[in-house]
Amino acid sequence: MAFTAGLLAVCLVLLVAYSALLRRKKPPKGLRLVPGPKGLPILGNLHQLQPYPQRSLQRWAREYGEMFQIRMGWENWIFLNDPAVVKELLDKQSAVTSGRAPSPVASDIISGGKRFLFMSYTPEWRKLRTIVHKLLTPKASALFKPSQELEAKQLVYDIHEDQLRNDQESFYMHCRRYSTSVIMTSTYGRRVPQWDCEDVREIYTLMNEFSEHAAPGAYLAEMIPPLAKIPVPLQWWRGRALKCYHRQLNIWWKYWTTLKRQIADKTAPECFVRQYVATEYEKEGIDEEQSAFLAGSMIEAGSETTSSALNSAIKYLAAFPEAQARAHEEITRVVGDSRSPGFDDEDGLPFLRATVKEVLRIRPVTNIGTPHYTTADIVYKDFFIPKHTVLSINQYAIHFDDGRYDEPEKFKPERYLGHPLKAGAYIAHPDPYQRDHFSFGAGRRGCPGLHLAENSLFITLAKILWAFEIKPGLGPDGKEEVIDVSDAAYEDGANTVPRKYKVRFVMRNEKREKVLKEEWDSASKSLKTSNSVPT
Repeated sequence: MAFTAGLLAVCLVLLVAYSALLRRKKPPKGLRLVPGPKGLPILGNLHQLQPYPQRSLQRWAREYGEMFQIRMGWENWIFLNDPAVVKELLDKQSAVTSGRAPSPVASDIISGGKRFLFMSYTPEWRKLRTIVHKLLTPKASALFKPSQELEAKQLVYDIHEDQLRNDQESFYMHCRRYSTSVIMTSTYGRRVPQWDCEDVREIYTLMNEFSEHAAPGAYLAEMIPPLAKIPVPLQWWRGRALKCYHRQLNIWWKYWTTLKRQIADKTAPECFVRQYVATEYEKEGIDEEQSAFLAGSMIEAGSETTSSALNSAIKYLAAFPEAQARAHEEITRVVGDSRSPGFDDEDGLPFLRATVKEVLRIRPVTNIGTPHYTTADIVYKDFFIPKHTVLSINQYAIHFDDGRYDEPEKFKPERYLGHPLKAGAYIAHPDPYQRDHFSFGAGRRGCPGLHLAENSLFITLAKILWAFEIKPGLGPDGKEEVIDVSDAAYEDGANTVPRKYKVRFVMRNEKREKVLKEEWDSASKSLKTSNSVPT
């Protein structure tokens, strides 16, 4: 009987949902809806996005101009293809374009409504955002430069040791270890000295599980949010989702309570959470579980994205040796053989800084942008954008616009030599066409950890290119393999993650090899005699 009632309820909701999809809000007189390609019932345009969503989005941008609209399941999405549109809608009108689309399973149940990146535009989210931005300013982020440099020293040492064993693939995991250790150190003051350790297993198990549960099609209620309105006893998916939530909470809660005990014992390392606790967050009405999920969200957002960008950088530098040679020449001229580069050298390495920007342009961290959600009707020019519409930056369309970039398909860091400042300066620039790239998003949903990310990419690439020449890997026949930089060389999904590949890291000279070993030996000894990572 209960099953029959549940089935009837589901059928009713599906009928209502389908009717709603057919009923598009009509624009006021004199205005028009944003154009776009026709889709199918229920699916919308999802079937047209495979296998590489970014290329379909680029094609539609060329066809429709500054904006186009598609439907992905329940939601209408509008992609913004021009910097001026991004500035107007996501920056100037951010008060009504900073929401998140309904996510009754991935956000409301599996995340308990507490995952920072998935939270709606509520007073609580705004309080959290204010705290996070204060703790991740350029000045605050600079406090973590010593630990980033230490991790970079281990990275080049680990790569060197692998090369002695003719290992052409483990660098990929070393880059992942680096980024995970940096974000764990920054957040909780906990290093990740090797990839095979409990912290890494827990965090990546958690992230992989969440990705599986949040994947399109994992839950029907996620694709058709009105299903979440049926009576709780009839929500057949709820038990499975709640189990996932409790597993995730237990992991983040363990890290949170451990750090809280260290604070009470006055043994806590300098880190984001220690600073966060000092803000007296409880007076703002923020509870402990929310705080644990906030710190966890920082780890989730900062680990895989940075390692993916770094592995993309290595791939492109191997594929474009002329760019690599120019960066190496600059580093050698400024630094020499007697030491490896540090953050104090950054101002003297404009081509390397341009290389960081070019990596983020040619392979932005997501394929479909970071979605925002309108919380009110909007008028832009003669377009009417209804409330409850997803807005997303079409990063590939902007980054590969041949009207702005010469030969956009090529890896050419020199295009950014006229952009000497960090990304944050161009995000704040009043002229939207001065933006260097859009990998860090825009508006109130922009990436708060951009300064940490830029610092990581700079210091790792500086030390890698100082120490090694990156060459294509060798195949079974002993010949160099072609470095694949096509879309096929990247994992399927919304995030830009390179598939594993092979390269060789050839030591520049014996002097640098000696310095590399001495620097890591000194750094590792300092870790053994210190109670915390350097800050």
